Amino acid sequence: MPTIGLTGDVGAGKSTLCKEWAAMGARVIDSDSVARSLWDDPQIQREAEKRWGAGFFNAPHRELWAKIAAKIFTDEEEYRFASKLLHKRTMDEIKEMADGAGGWVVVEIPLLYEAGYDGWLDYVVYAAAPFEKRVERNAKRSWNAEEVSRRENRLLPSEEKMARADFVLVNDGTEEQWREKARELGAKLASL
Repeated sequence: MPTIGLTGDVGAGKSTLCKEWAAMGARVIDSDSVARSLWDDPQIQREAEKRWGAGFFNAPHRELWAKIAAKIFTDEEEYRFASKLLHKRTMDEIKEMADGAGGWVVVEIPLLYEAGYDGWLDYVVYAAAPFEKRVERNAKRSWNAEEVSRRENRLLPSEEKMARADFVLVNDGTEEQWREKARELGAKLASL
């Protein structure tokens, strides 16, 4: 059974795709959750605190994620540091999880191409959506257009990633139309 990488625009609807595909029997692995859990590793915390200061991790998780995001999404050097600290460990854990899963596997990896870890996947799906729709979707995270743009400035251009993907889904309609696109592609992926 195939292992599919899912990536795409910030706020394009990747989570909805994952929910639909999980309901269809896919084993879904969320790389952000794997990476977030690694921040609890004492060794990783020690490495980061050498750079960011003692006590950096003395905060509730919700506050901590905001502190980390503010640190790495505003400074190229900090972004590279965090990437070096987490990317390989995250991918090693994801591969282990995927190898142990039965059936078809979907790995949601927002930084798939940026991290250079697409070579081990059987197929890649790219979720795209118009900028205005993505800003609207991210409002529930309290992100405005500036915040969406700030996060995307660290990423490869969408056009380049779409050209490299095996499948591109565009979320430019209603929620139900997006779910229908998910089910149609999910049926195809499950049969590969």
